[in-house]
Amino acid sequence: MWDSTESPSQPLTQLCASSKVSLKDDFIKLHPRSSIEGLKDFKQESTFVVKATIKHVLDHDDWWYTTCIYNKAVYPDSKMFFCEKCNKHVIKVTPRYKLKLRVIDATDSTTFVVFDRDAGAMLKKSCSDILDLQYKNTAVGDLPKEFEVLIDKTYLFKVKCKND
Repeated sequence: MWDSTESPSQPLTQLCASSKVSLKDDFIKLHPRSSIEGLKDFKQESTFVVKATIKHVLDHDDWWYTTCIYNKAVYPDSKMFFCEKCNKHVIKVTPRYKLKLRVIDATDSTTFVVFDRDAGAMLKKSCSDILDLQYKNTAVGDLPKEFEVLIDKTYLFKVKCKND
């Protein structure tokens, strides 16, 4: 993702660690650009880059999830948590972002899901930090106020489309 609220000549910065491919090559050369409307027409699994503006953060109660030490989702079970991937009960868990963002471009709107690494970079806070702040400053069921910094910001999103 690339924050484009500044000058278009601003240098690209990478939100997540990646392979040996530069951010510029990853977003500009390796993957085709698409509009949101264009994503609807894909015929095979592919990755596209979409420039879109965030309009809303959705799901007031579903913006994070709990994981084991291997970053696999867990669910509460008998005063502990159970990880189906690890097939065992775990005690040490970590909250992680799963932001559902309503985005628009000139052609359409859609919902993108942004996970922990990228969401943390966008918000400049860990999910744990936001949860701590939310418990202190936000009414139950409301989205954290810290999410407001995302509204009306434009990013380049790398979107993987799959035929389901």
